[in-house]
Amino acid sequence: MVAASEKSPKLGVLVGFDGSAHAINALRWGARAAVLRDTSLTVVSAHLFPFDNYPSHEQMDSMSRQIAEDQLTSAREILSDYPIEQTVSYQTLVDDASGALVQLSADAELVVIGQRGRSKFWSGILGSVASELPAHAECPTVIVYGSEPDTGEEPGSVDLRESYDTRAVYVGVDGSTHARNAALVAAVEAKRLGVELKIVQALPYLTDASSAWSLHAYEDTAQLVHQEVMNALTAEIEVLQQQITGVEMSAQVMRGSPAQAMVECTQWAQLTVLGTRGRGGFSSLLLGSVSRSTLANARGTVMVVPLEQK
Repeated sequence: MVAASEKSPKLGVLVGFDGSAHAINALRWGARAAVLRDTSLTVVSAHLFPFDNYPSHEQMDSMSRQIAEDQLTSAREILSDYPIEQTVSYQTLVDDASGALVQLSADAELVVIGQRGRSKFWSGILGSVASELPAHAECPTVIVYGSEPDTGEEPGSVDLRESYDTRAVYVGVDGSTHARNAALVAAVEAKRLGVELKIVQALPYLTDASSAWSLHAYEDTAQLVHQEVMNALTAEIEVLQQQITGVEMSAQVMRGSPAQAMVECTQWAQLTVLGTRGRGGFSSLLLGSVSRSTLANARGTVMVVPLEQK
């Protein structure tokens, strides 16, 4: 539960933190996101002992709160090395992590979590937290994978407004409303970061090319479909550039399944963006086996964008 005195009507960038290496990466990513957005940063730590029949719930809650507060002490120490002019606040949660973050997302611009954590609640990032939070959060969710690039600078001398990562932002589309919304958010992110936006659609391989004739027909059909998809993506870019100016954009058609294509994108991108649902392909990755496979095998930071944006 969240103490009434700790609630905020506007949480800005909300970071889930448990002191693990992955959470530290998420905290640094979230701090920069808050600076680039010129918004507040809220760091939350959740801990809950999973014992329903323990003699003293008050004692267990007190211990949970103390553990969470200790984790936030570590977060304060880490952030003290980074020049952040924006407001930074801290919240202690005695609650289920995913449920609490979903609730808090209603007052946040962005929720940031690490790939894994040290406790069972945060280490399930590829299970309950990863599936529940992106699917139900009321703002975009960022899952930070691995370490941030080494800038070669001491933390105190890093200007969080400067971009040390020149890799592009990638977004997966499929022509759905969810995908178009994700592309719009991705374009804004690319503009903030000062990098190119690559708009990607997967083109699965056709089947039944078992003979020389069918293989030739397959290649002809594949080339035709490829060109049609490129034309559609080019049209999408023209519309998007009218909405978000000052961003270099390019289209890319990737052969293979949507999950395979997305995993490849995460290896090249500093941020890979997708919607929560769609006709299939990228923007429906969070609805079943494709999403689980993608999140489990991703090699870079992923943002999941809900359709409704505040």
